[in-house]
Amino acid sequence: MLIQQCFSPPSGLVTLCLIVGCGGGVSKAPEEKLVQASGVVQVDGKPAVGVRIRLTPMISDGAKTVGGAWAITGNDGSFKFIHWTNKDGVVPGDYLATFSRMVKPDGSPLGEKESPIMVNAKETIAPKWSSLEVDRQTVEARRLVVPAAGKTDIQFSIKSAPTA
Repeated sequence: MLIQQCFSPPSGLVTLCLIVGCGGGVSKAPEEKLVQASGVVQVDGKPAVGVRIRLTPMISDGAKTVGGAWAITGNDGSFKFIHWTNKDGVVPGDYLATFSRMVKPDGSPLGEKESPIMVNAKETIAPKWSSLEVDRQTVEARRLVVPAAGKTDIQFSIKSAPTA
């Protein structure tokens, strides 16, 4: 009946129909449930400062997923994952961790706004831990399963890159 009135001249409802609109509203994508995930990274047996950790979802059984999480270790090697949307936490699931710590040629850390390429920085983490190319053995060493309850006791013990 309302639609008929909207299209019946000279109805004043035409304007109202254009303002109110027809059909449903815009639906938002469901928000992912985030859980806390934190721990400590050691490099060569010592707490490691400034290590960047990236979690990439491992896709199995045809599951579709996006995103992941990241963290940077503090002075004591501790970290807390941040979801790719910059919210605290991570979606429960199976992940591959990749580690990186870039330094300038003199060994000093990169500044917050410095590009590794522009300052000729080098990777200080061994390729087994820092490379995006992984074999089956490496995947198992870097695999992290975050349960639905979260995980706050994550321990990674990784190696530094050989020095030249």
